[in-house]
Amino acid sequence: MSCNYRLCFVICLVTSLAAVAFYLTNTPLLDAFLLQSSSLTTYTRQLSPLEVSIEHPLVLYRQSLNVTTTGYETRKRIVWMNVPPWYKTVKSFDHCYVRSCEISTNEAHISSADAVVVNGVNLPASKQPNTNMNQVWILYGWESPLHYHSNTIFRSDWNGRFNWTLTYRLDSDIPFPYNRILYTGGTVNISDVLRRKRRSIAWFVSNCGTPSKREVYVKELQKYIDVDIYGACRQNKSFDCSKERSFECLGLLNTTYRFYLSFENSLCKDYITEKLYNTFMTTAIPIVRGGANYTRLLPEGTFINTASFDSPKSLANYIKYLERNETALSDILQRKQKYQYINSEGTDFDWRCQLCAKLHGNITRTHYTDMKQWLRTGKCLEQPTDLP
Repeated sequence: MSCNYRLCFVICLVTSLAAVAFYLTNTPLLDAFLLQSSSLTTYTRQLSPLEVSIEHPLVLYRQSLNVTTTGYETRKRIVWMNVPPWYKTVKSFDHCYVRSCEISTNEAHISSADAVVVNGVNLPASKQPNTNMNQVWILYGWESPLHYHSNTIFRSDWNGRFNWTLTYRLDSDIPFPYNRILYTGGTVNISDVLRRKRRSIAWFVSNCGTPSKREVYVKELQKYIDVDIYGACRQNKSFDCSKERSFECLGLLNTTYRFYLSFENSLCKDYITEKLYNTFMTTAIPIVRGGANYTRLLPEGTFINTASFDSPKSLANYIKYLERNETALSDILQRKQKYQYINSEGTDFDWRCQLCAKLHGNITRTHYTDMKQWLRTGKCLEQPTDLP
């Protein structure tokens, strides 16, 4: 081979290797190009997609297959009105099945939006809807109806303006519960758990006066069994649990406590907050009290429901029975440990993914003419019936 041929061969080889390296390190850039280069582009990515359990809608299962994801040349613009103060301004849709959307928290962009997401929880009275019927207006609310600090969305000028709902309720147009749990089929070393744990029940809490009157229930429960209360409502000064130490405190459910009180501040339809889901990162058994139908939503035998007992005393007696009966306690733990916490915001069940896909589909608009009726009327138990 002559020098010229060898030189050409080396140049071609280096160029080819550089091209491969560019492809491997710049896949997102290529994806973005695909999205922009045609009106509809599909490409296959190796993912582990999730599906919702038919039997228990708060449970996810993994599938292992190639998924064809879809890109559109037209990007849908989503704009917040009254963005929640805790909202993380994450704008990426890269983890979504349909990713051709962009999101803004600048209300000056509302006039050019395809969809307007309105945080109705504390919407100022000065906010008004527009009359552009080509836009989709969406009520967003992650608080229970009893914690809406504004009646603005119930005013007559808002009647009929909301087309979709985006709340924790599973009958929302875009359901976005606080989280879900993932079936993994995992196991736990029961003997190790029981050997390490010496305390019965823990409760981490900062709101000491609630519509559900959970604090009254716990006070009665403490007459019959030890409940260690951490946080602002603690009685023992050593039981501190600030937000900065939240994960450290959660670790106590792996080392010290057998049970945890997942008591909601409101007894409302489908209202299950992070209190329950966090226990699926631990080896503690959750004791739930809320307005949701836990049996329908979650796997049986992975939690203890106060609704199954006629009084806090009866619940305390059952907990004491479990602590004496290793077989019964192990049975609950083994079933619970088959499921694990998963951050649904990193999956296609993120509300942004659902909304983006819905905007690119055949849009069917609802007009909620009585948002108060949908959101609040008959959806919460305002007077608990399980208190002494």
